[in-house]
Amino acid sequence: MEKNNALTFLLGAVLGGAAAYYAYKHQDEILSGIQDLEGSLNLDNNELIEKTKSQFNQLSQNVQSAIQRYTDTASEPNEPMSEDDITSLKEELERLRAEVQTLKA
Repeated sequence: MEKNNALTFLLGAVLGGAAAYYAYKHQDEILSGIQDLEGSLNLDNNELIEKTKSQFNQLSQNVQSAIQRYTDTASEPNEPMSEDDITSLKEELERLRAEVQTLKA
């Protein structure tokens, strides 16, 4: 049993030493790879922020236009909203809810 533990310890020490030697010899390549990943992650983050801003602007414009259509239609006292207008507004609001859910995720 002691031979097995000593052998396991020796094998772990050899593998750890080999990994440390490899990391020491190739540290420039490893650091370069890490910096490349950081650069691409920052770029992806900035792209995500810009995409979210543009989607939010489009979403807010869609909400404003839907509200404007509703107020324009509702302001006419003799003309109630037609079923098609109500259905259209409901569909638009449902689509906007779905977009908001994708922004939250």
